[in-house]
Amino acid sequence: MLKKKNIKYLKLLTSEDILDITILIETNEIKRFAINYRANIHDGWREIYRVDNYHGYLHEMKFWRNQEQIIIKDKNGWSSKDIFNYYIDEVTENFQRYRIYFDRALRQNRTERKKNDKNETRIREEGTKKKG
Repeated sequence: MLKKKNIKYLKLLTSEDILDITILIETNEIKRFAINYRANIHDGWREIYRVDNYHGYLHEMKFWRNQEQIIIKDKNGWSSKDIFNYYIDEVTENFQRYRIYFDRALRQNRTERKKNDKNETRIREEGTKKKG
């Protein structure tokens, strides 16, 4: 009989930084895992970084850049347990840096949106003046 166990838990890094961890274990081996780092930034919980192998291949997502999957090939040949432990350590050691990257990107996007809004308003006003 094949024993499967799905384990989900949180690892608190700080009161505003959390790892959501999901592990699928079959016959006492890690088969699938997902590590999702999220942080409370500007009064909202936001996904910052994710690494998983739930789609059949190892990949990460750096949400301060975009939501595209980055396939990881340099861990081919590693056991799922070794990969899982590596990324738990990696994220735990670097989450503060990831948070800074995300916050910068968030601020930059807000600034760009404000500039675009001002440009659209200016163009509309100029169009209205030409008509009148």
